[in-house]
Amino acid sequence: MSNLNNGDHNQIPTQNRVITHSEHIFPFQSQVIAPTCSIEGNPSSDSSFLGHPDDTFTFDIHNAPDPDSLLYEILSRLPLKSVFKFKCVCKYWRTLIARRSFSRFYIARMLTANAALPFRILYRYIYVKKIQGVLDLFRPENYNSSLVFLSRDLELFASFKVLAVSNGLILIWSFSDKVYHVCDPVTRQRVTLSRKHDEAVFNWEGLVSRVNEDNVVTSYRIVRVDTHVPTSNYLRLDMYSSETGKWVDYRLPCPNPILPRYGAGPVSFNGILHWFVNHHGMVAFDPYKDPKSCRLIPFPADRDVQSEVTHDGLYRLCDGCQGKLRFFQVAPDASLFYCFSMWDLKDYQKGEWCSEFKVTRSDLSSSDPELESWLMKATFLPLSFHPFDLDIVYLRCVELACVVSYSIQNRRLDVACKAAGVVDALSWRVVVPFVVPKWPTPIPISPVP
Repeated sequence: MSNLNNGDHNQIPTQNRVITHSEHIFPFQSQVIAPTCSIEGNPSSDSSFLGHPDDTFTFDIHNAPDPDSLLYEILSRLPLKSVFKFKCVCKYWRTLIARRSFSRFYIARMLTANAALPFRILYRYIYVKKIQGVLDLFRPENYNSSLVFLSRDLELFASFKVLAVSNGLILIWSFSDKVYHVCDPVTRQRVTLSRKHDEAVFNWEGLVSRVNEDNVVTSYRIVRVDTHVPTSNYLRLDMYSSETGKWVDYRLPCPNPILPRYGAGPVSFNGILHWFVNHHGMVAFDPYKDPKSCRLIPFPADRDVQSEVTHDGLYRLCDGCQGKLRFFQVAPDASLFYCFSMWDLKDYQKGEWCSEFKVTRSDLSSSDPELESWLMKATFLPLSFHPFDLDIVYLRCVELACVVSYSIQNRRLDVACKAAGVVDALSWRVVVPFVVPKWPTPIPISPVP
């Protein structure tokens, strides 16, 4: 490909021949068998970024629907980072990669091939001086495995905090500048928003965005809760809309008195934000639904309520995964009969949970000898569900200072990664799973009031 003349955008190299679009000249073979590509002489650096593509593929040239079909097939098998590097090859490639039809083809092939999008479990507090340093942590080459964990730093103060994620966008708070950053880590684009100044103290921010059929983000909304209020029958919210560029206050009635609990911010499920209240459940709010309202969803009635109260929810994990809202609970004491328990919210409107399983420590196994020796006495803290695999839950093993994966089906625990640095504070409150977006999109720009 290095011999391609950048000035001639009508020529595409195929094998050792050049296909000229205007003449539709094809090689004499009826099929092309092409190996997958890597760039910069390192087949492992980028190929892991989007899973494991096929080693070869067969393409019928004579039955190709159009001259660009082969190029579509080749480029769609490359990592996202490589695709965007190839926009610099020539004007024609830049135009082709920018087409909506190509982005749809790329995403469709990735979903058909069940290629797992790379993700990482982020530590929310980031110790860098500038926002550009935060974005550097999300460079594609840093995703060298299916789970990359950013551990806690030894420094005293964090500069930034990851508040929420939605459709590839990240909401970040700057402690020094007192502003929000809405960022796309792939394109490195960001929008900076000032915090509204008033007497109320709003925290526990949530982010919800909408995408169109091309997976392009069309709008987003940031929602915050007034945290300095006593138990009340009202939920006070502050919401920013990218469509209007304004913050708007809402005071919504609740059927029962609520008191927002300490946590990592709301759980986002199907575009609805859920804040934990009291020790009993969640209050739900849909930022895009009018008229604005909220509702209460109780936690499973047969969970370990005493653990909830004693440990302030530290040993439970409630979040969405593959269209399911799940509640996972870990026994805080090794002497308790059941070790892991899980419920699925079967009826969202009625708030009805269904128990999926309860396992004892004697049911557990591990292929890791050291972890196996600790199964009957180790302390586990839930961190995150796997964003694509309903069978996997990630936990922190306190004694071994590592992150482990738990297979629900096999009841097996395996070491997922060893986190460097300080890990004593890791819990679901201070981590967030982030999935690299299927396709980078511009951040919607709000009108200036």
